[in-house]
Amino acid sequence: MSNISIFGLGYVGVVSAACFADRGNNVTGVDVDELKVEIINSGRSPLVEKGIEHLIEKNVKAGRLRGTVNCREAIMGTDMSFICVGTPSNENGS
Repeated sequence: MSNISIFGLGYVGVVSAACFADRGNNVTGVDVDELKVEIINSGRSPLVEKGIEHLIEKNVKAGRLRGTVNCREAIMGTDMSFICVGTPSNENGS
């Protein structure tokens, strides 16, 4: 079991966080969007993906998954961090 932080609670981050937690790891999801963090902490999913709501609910209840907006807390409380934020694009969309 590892303590993992995942930065970015979009599609890649949420699915990764839920799957790592379901494998028995303690996962802290980090995002600047307080609403996404609140949704995760309530055991719900901020996105639509088959089966993800169940994994989030199960692992939040088990105490293996939680969200925060506090980057320092996440880094100091975990053994490894994954960056799952969007890739910036140019003004023309490329």
